[in-house]
Order: sequence, then C-alpha cells, then structure tokens
Amino acid sequence: MTDIILGMGEVGSTLFELLVQRGFNCVGIDSDKSKCKNYSENIPIKNTEYLHVCLPGELIDFIEITTSWINKINDLQVVIIHSTVKPGTTKNLQDKFDLPVLFSPVRGVHRRFLEDIKKYTKFISSDKAEISSKIKLELEKRFQKIQWMSTTKTAELAKILVDTTYYGWLINYAQITKMICDKEKIDFDEMWKFADEIHENLGNRPKMYPGIIGGHCVIPNLSLTKYDNLDIIKKINELYKSFSDVKNPNN
Repeated sequence: MTDIILGMGEVGSTLFELLVQRGFNCVGIDSDKSKCKNYSENIPIKNTEYLHVCLPGELIDFIEITTSWINKINDLQVVIIHSTVKPGTTKNLQDKFDLPVLFSPVRGVHRRFLEDIKKYTKFISSDKAEISSKIKLELEKRFQKIQWMSTTKTAELAKILVDTTYYGWLINYAQITKMICDKEKIDFDEMWKFADEIHENLGNRPKMYPGIIGGHCVIPNLSLTKYDNLDIIKKINELYKSFSDVKNPNN
C-alpha cells in the first residue's frame, strides 16, 4: 500500500521521512519536480490508501488542488490535511466526499522538526460521526501517539490560536517590555529575573526573547482567521521593528 504526500515543503518532506522511517511506502508530489520522491507523471501510483495534504494553507486554490487529487486517485481511503488552513476548510472538503477527510496539524520547531513530530502527540480530527477501527489502527501505526478532537474546526483553530498566534502574543509582550526598559534605561534581563521563581513555581511567567517575529508561521497565519483584533500582534511587531531600526540604524 502507498501513502502520497502532496506538497514537499518543510512539512511534507519531514512527514515523508517520518513515514519512510516507520516502514511505509511513500510517494512525494510537488509542483517543483526536483522535490518529488518516487514519482513519475508517466507511471500510475498503485494501491494508494492515504493522501497526506501538506500544501501551503494560504493557497487561494487549496481546495481545488486537493479536490483534483482526491478525484484522480482510484483506491484512496483516507485524506489527512496537515497544512495550517483557514477554519472550515476541512469541513468544506468533507462535504464533497464520502471518504474521511481528516485534519491533523503539525507541531514542532523547524530546526528539529522530525524529532518534534516524533515527540508530540498527533491530534487528529474528523467531522464524520464515526471513523472505523481499521483506520484508527492504521493512524496509530503511522503516528504512534494520537489524540482525537471532536471537530476539524476545533483542531484548525487550535493550530492557529493556541500554537502560532499565542507564541506571537508572548513575543509581543517581550517586545513591549524591552521597549519600556530601553526608554527607562534599565536592564531587560535583570528586570525579568523577578519572574524566575514565580515561573518555576507557577509556570505562568515565561520570559521570551524580544526579537522581531519573522518566518512563515506566526504572522502569515493571522490572515487565516477573520478576527481583526488579532492583527494587534502584527502591529506590535511592526512597532518593535521600527524601534529596533531607530535604535540600531546600521542594521
């Protein structure tokens, strides 16, 4: 049996490596042919059971591309979306098909992505009333530690709000306190020592590094929700960037 990974960027290529290490026959497909693995357009893929969608979630035609691939795979049994997507995307796809369309966001730090994916529980969600015990067993073989969420929208929002956006919010507070410390001419690290024992005992005073939020997760993922008040994360980040540029004009 074969698993197809659609989209061989950082998420897809890491997932491909994980599944191959765990003994699964995998094909990696990407619009960039140099990223494809075990794939030729001229040779049909046989006995495909699982389609793992790892396309960029911000693609305008995400649903259309995914729908096209689901329709062209003959023996497909399960679709799993690993991409960070706009809430409601998975339900939109599920409404088009009888086979299960699951949502299972990835977690991990990019520089150690494979190790983190192995370490973390893989949350999986479905909008179907029941998922067969056979599929659940097959998912456990692939991801080992799994936990089910009640709806795909719950998991879609969990990835955006509880993972990347919350991380951005914590960095924002470090940015704000850094700007205040510099204005008041006090040492940022010395001030934050006041929270060390509180955090050690209560676990709710994390000290974050006040850097500029970059990358392709925290800020881009804000656009996947319709809640404008979350844009304050972007605004504070821009404010801190301006502050940093003024403070360090040679950057």
